[in-house]
Amino acid sequence: MIAIRLMIVALLIAVVALGLAWLFTGNRKYLGYAGRVLRFAVVVGLITALLYVVERLVLR
Repeated sequence: MIAIRLMIVALLIAVVALGLAWLFTGNRKYLGYAGRVLRFAVVVGLITALLYVVERLVLR
C-alpha cells in the first residue's frame, strides 16, 4: 500500500512541476507532457483496479 501512495505523490509532483514549467515558460509542450502523464496514470490505475477485482473473484 505504501508503494501506491508513493507513486501517487510522485505523480502529483510531476504534474505540478510540469504545470509550473508551463506557467513560467508559456511553452504548451509541458501541458502535453502533463496530459500524457495523467492519461498513463489513469490507464495504469484502471488496469490495477481490474487486476485487484479479478484476484478477489478468483480467490473467493
